[in-house]
Amino acid sequence: MSDVVDYTEVPYLQEILNFLPINPDDEEDVISYIRNITNLIAVNYKYGQYQFAYFGIHLLYMTYIYCTIWKISQIETERYRDSITYARPYSGKENDFKIDEPESVFVYSLMPESDIAKIFRIIDLDNSQITNVGEYVKTRNEMAHASGKFEILNEDGFDTRVHSLYISIKNIHNKMDACIRKWFGQVLLSFCKGEYEGYDKPKDVIIEQMIQSFKLSMNELLVCNEMSVSRLITDHRRYESKLKSFKKSVTDYCQELGYI
Repeated sequence: MSDVVDYTEVPYLQEILNFLPINPDDEEDVISYIRNITNLIAVNYKYGQYQFAYFGIHLLYMTYIYCTIWKISQIETERYRDSITYARPYSGKENDFKIDEPESVFVYSLMPESDIAKIFRIIDLDNSQITNVGEYVKTRNEMAHASGKFEILNEDGFDTRVHSLYISIKNIHNKMDACIRKWFGQVLLSFCKGEYEGYDKPKDVIIEQMIQSFKLSMNELLVCNEMSVSRLITDHRRYESKLKSFKKSVTDYCQELGYI
C-alpha cells in the first residue's frame, strides 16, 4: 500500500512519526501497528476522506501518549507508582489492568483516555496541556459518533486539527527531555560498569537496549546525541574513554540512519 500512496504528502505525518518508536522489539509489534495506521491515513487523505485520516492521526497520537507514559514508568518509577494510585480501568477490564509494572504500552488503553494525561504531571507538563489531551479525545469521540455530518471537510480543516496534535506532542517531548537525559546517563554508566552482560560494543547497546527494548524515537535518540558527557566524565574519570566512545557511537549511528 505504501508503494501506491505517498504518506509524506500528508501534513505533519512524518513529523509525528519521528516522535514514535524507531524499531521496538515487543510482543504486540508496535511498529507494524504504526505502519498499518500510517497507510490508512495516507489512503484516506489521498481520496479526500479527511475526517477518517484524522482518526488515524489520533491513533498515532495516543500511541505516542502510551509510549511516553511507559517510558516515564521506567525512569521515574516511584513517582509513577504514586501517580497511578487512584487510576481505574474501564468497567470489565480490571483483571487486565496491570499498570504497576506495565509490560505493554497498550495496557493504558484500558483506562479512560481523558484521565491518562494526568500522569504527565510527573514531568511538569502544564495543566493546560494536560487538559488539551482530554479535549482532543473528547473531540475525536464526538466526531466518531454517527451524527449525519462530517466536521473535517477539507485540507485546511485537517491541517488545523493535526497541527494541534503535533504541537501537543512537541510540548510533551520537550518536557521529557530531562527524563531522557537522566535515563541515558544511567545507560552510559551501566555500560561503563559492565552491567550489560554480553555487550562489548556500544552500537549493540544502542540498538538492542535503547532502540528496541526502550522504544526510543528518532527525536529521543537525537536528545541522547545532543547530550554532553562532560559532567559524567568529571564525576567518573576512570570511565572517560568509554564514555567518549559510547557518545561517538551514538553520533555515528544517527549519521548511519540519516538523522543528522
